[in-house]
Amino acid sequence: MRKASTAMADLARILAGVLAENLGCRGDLFADSCGEGSCFLRLNRYPPCPFSSNTFGLVPHTDSDFLTILHQDHVGGLHLMKDSRWVSVKPNPEALIVNIGDLFQACLVSS
Repeated sequence: MRKASTAMADLARILAGVLAENLGCRGDLFADSCGEGSCFLRLNRYPPCPFSSNTFGLVPHTDSDFLTILHQDHVGGLHLMKDSRWVSVKPNPEALIVNIGDLFQACLVSS
């Protein structure tokens, strides 16, 4: 578990640097936001509900963190806002999804 957590933190640092540079900022702009004390690994498993009428989901929200790196399974359920509408994201178990969170956007505004 520690190896996976370290790998995700390393990936977050690399992605943050690439994103910063492509936005015309210094590559190390977000270094503090991806430090050892600020990267967390969270594992969630949502077992299928046998009764669709009892299926629950999260309310529409934004990710409040810096970056979310998500590995989806084949089941799906992830939606994103596109052109003011929620659209389903087709699951790809061989890919990672990177969401830019509210904290990332706030850092951009303040830089």
